[in-house]
Amino acid sequence: MAFPTPKRWAVLAAAMGAGVGAGLLGTALHGHAWFPDGANSAVPYGSALALLLLAAVSMFVGLWSKSSWIVVWCGAAAYATAGLLSMQLGSFGMIFDNTQGRVWLYGIAFVTPLVAWLAWAVLRARN
Repeated sequence: MAFPTPKRWAVLAAAMGAGVGAGLLGTALHGHAWFPDGANSAVPYGSALALLLLAAVSMFVGLWSKSSWIVVWCGAAAYATAGLLSMQLGSFGMIFDNTQGRVWLYGIAFVTPLVAWLAWAVLRARN
């Protein structure tokens, strides 16, 4: 049984919603770190898991919609969400200028085109 192709506006809304959700959940997760030698160095495992979450959500949306460009919209929504949450408004800000915050913010910009390319390759191989 084949499902009908979703409407373009529904695909964009799903991508943006998934990106905002991944941005919120990733921001909540990114701050976890392991400090193996006290406080001198940090292993940002929370940021790595947040980027894995974003990659999985983006890949799902891209394969569901059969378009690698939708992955870019999902990543852009996640980046915009994380960017808004990183703004230091008074004493409030959820993403700080530390190892975890840098890995999360710069990682979104790295993972999004990588997953878009991977979705393109998977979709191309299917056809």
